[in-house]
Amino acid sequence: MPDVENLLREELKRAAERVQPELLRPLQVPTRRSSWRPRLLPLAAAAAVIAVITAGALVAGLTPAHKAAADKPAVSGSALASLPRFYVTTSSAPDGRGIQAVVRASATGQVTGTVPVPSALPVEWADSGGTFVTAAADDRSFIIGVQGGQAPTKLGLDLRLFRFAISAAGKPGHLTELAAAPMRNETTEGIALSPDGKLLAVSLQNDSSPDAVAAIQVLDLATGATRTWTAPAHSVYIPGPPSWADGSRIIAFTWLRSTQSGLMSAPRGIQLLDTAAPGDNLAAGTVIVPSGVVAAGSIVSALITPDGRDVIVVTWRDLTPHASTHTVVVQYAELQAATGRLVRLLYTQTGRYGEAPITTFQDSLGVLSLGAQGRYALVQGTQFGWLDVGGPDPGRFTPLRAVPAGQYVNFAAW
Repeated sequence: MPDVENLLREELKRAAERVQPELLRPLQVPTRRSSWRPRLLPLAAAAAVIAVITAGALVAGLTPAHKAAADKPAVSGSALASLPRFYVTTSSAPDGRGIQAVVRASATGQVTGTVPVPSALPVEWADSGGTFVTAAADDRSFIIGVQGGQAPTKLGLDLRLFRFAISAAGKPGHLTELAAAPMRNETTEGIALSPDGKLLAVSLQNDSSPDAVAAIQVLDLATGATRTWTAPAHSVYIPGPPSWADGSRIIAFTWLRSTQSGLMSAPRGIQLLDTAAPGDNLAAGTVIVPSGVVAAGSIVSALITPDGRDVIVVTWRDLTPHASTHTVVVQYAELQAATGRLVRLLYTQTGRYGEAPITTFQDSLGVLSLGAQGRYALVQGTQFGWLDVGGPDPGRFTPLRAVPAGQYVNFAAW
């Protein structure tokens, strides 16, 4: 049996052993399909059923991408009804001379509209032209963040913010620049609009001081008021993109254990920041999964669900780090926010990459956006698409259109 297949079997076995049976959710009755026969499974038997299925997968061997999405039945109409209707990505314009925000229908991936985005950085210099995108809970209000405006000799980049709305048919309006954009000479790592669309959280590296330090700012978009939490000097942490829970109170973000951004292979822990608590120390929040390792790999990206109950993470592990061709396992998992304990593995992908492509791949992995109800996530792994993380069929992955083949989506929102 090939060595790589043995490695993959061992990874799945270790992952299955880490699942906490007491945290397993009751099985939800799926939408009825022609091939489905209703069965009632008591909760006490759920863990045993999962164990049997996992053992069967280990004995029978792996299919490509650990059960490809194309092998599953089509998504039912009732499931699609609870999806956010549209999603937004940023990419180079068709002529390659600028950046555009692209609105697509979630059910089909069809483009419903585009709008040009001012960008001071050429596409080839930064991911998606140095742009970020985030959405409010209404599936209509979006904010685009654009980095640029600093001389090449400076480390940081200014951040400009633009708001736009989309119609019920998915047609985007014009961009309106917001006055509240105080970040100057700082490197933005991610942005998140609060569910009500009133506050914007920005994770960044403060490059203005002699020693770059991590910070998170919350902007009141109506008044321009800001509040900043800063990590202690010499803390060598970089915050990942933020996400909101409990209305506009809790912010979750990852910690990259490095002084250089872009090193996706470094383990990440997860921090929870209570914005209602006193103080401005970014490191004073609640830390979950401090080692940055869960299931079968290192955490790369994480978003908290809107109810604050769970954190959806993507992990990765290189099974052949010293080979010229790397075999990578990417897993999406659900963690309990209060403890960081593994609730369930949602989906597994595998891929093989050469030395150069794997660097781009590592830098692009992410849980990019959660729907307002926390049931579906936009994710970038070996493919870009949506993942059922709390709907009727947890673990179902559906590929979506966004960028040409061979490219990756760094930021997307719905």
